[in-house]
Amino acid sequence: MKKNWILIFSLFVYNSYSQITVDLSPPYDSPVHLIDNVLLGGGVTASNHNYQGDSIQIGYFDATNTSLGINTGIVMATGEVSVLDPLFTSTFPFLPNTVTDPDLLNVANSVPPLLPAPHTNSFTVSSINDVAILEFDFIPTSDSLSFNYVFGSEEYFAFENSQYNDVFGFFLSGPGISGPYSSPSYHPNGSINLAIVPGSNPPLPITISSVNSVTPINAQYFIDNQNNQSIIDYIDGRTTEFDAYYPVNPGQSYHIRLAIADGSDQQLNSYVWLNNFSSTDFSPNVLFSLSDSTCSSKSDLYITVEQDSFEVDIDSSSFFSDRGYIDFSSLSVGDTLGYSSTDNYSSITFSDNFLYVVSLPP
Repeated sequence: MKKNWILIFSLFVYNSYSQITVDLSPPYDSPVHLIDNVLLGGGVTASNHNYQGDSIQIGYFDATNTSLGINTGIVMATGEVSVLDPLFTSTFPFLPNTVTDPDLLNVANSVPPLLPAPHTNSFTVSSINDVAILEFDFIPTSDSLSFNYVFGSEEYFAFENSQYNDVFGFFLSGPGISGPYSSPSYHPNGSINLAIVPGSNPPLPITISSVNSVTPINAQYFIDNQNNQSIIDYIDGRTTEFDAYYPVNPGQSYHIRLAIADGSDQQLNSYVWLNNFSSTDFSPNVLFSLSDSTCSSKSDLYITVEQDSFEVDIDSSSFFSDRGYIDFSSLSVGDTLGYSSTDNYSSITFSDNFLYVVSLPP
């Protein structure tokens, strides 16, 4: 009987969730602290930090033991971020916000031509309002940039495919980048938007009209939050967690502008959660499979290593089992490679198996 060798990480999953919390108190009232000590992951140094918007539009969040997908990080909004916490009582303050970003209006109006019929070119966003912008220069240590984000909104289930198309963008500029959006004078070739639907061609920016279950469009990336507001309040829907990637040149300076705005009005807010802005060398996914439990041939054992397209290529690799280092170039008859854990997959049960080399081809 054929069995697979599977590398398994055992997790205990509980169905009870905690509530999201948001903190704007010191030091989380400082954009510099939020960038350097919350947003940044490994392999990145930041400078020239700048924030535009009302102070209540940005803060630290903790969504541990919720279904958000990102445990902690920065949250930005077109309104008061603290209302995401179900235990928070808002006074609904007026936002004296005059910040503008023409690129966000262009991004919002680039969506209608890309929507499926009958929604193609069915609306125009007249203005952008309640803008929040966080930006900084950074130097990566590897040849890839990545970060995690989730977008959510009160507009869902009411204003898809309408002028109230709330929008956000992650505008990257720097060496080798040329794009249609504005950039600092020291990066004169413009910027590109990284907040796009994965695999979309032409690139489709993420808004309530481009990811939803009403149209439906890209519904595989959408999560209904209407019955989950005791955990994360004030959003009717949100996206799944997205990973933004882009190739960069190690040791050179880039600029990122993270921005969000209401479309055409100042009502019903939208939010974006971010974390792990990093430039690291390699984070592979490794799949082990054993086609024959007797392991009579080296070809019975397959190890597949996958990496994201923008990550640094593998220079070397080593594999270890519970029996130690596996040197595939010098396997001998009688060698024990290790064992798999018990797991259930569909109707097949994989039991604990010692992987034992009983014969090898000449």
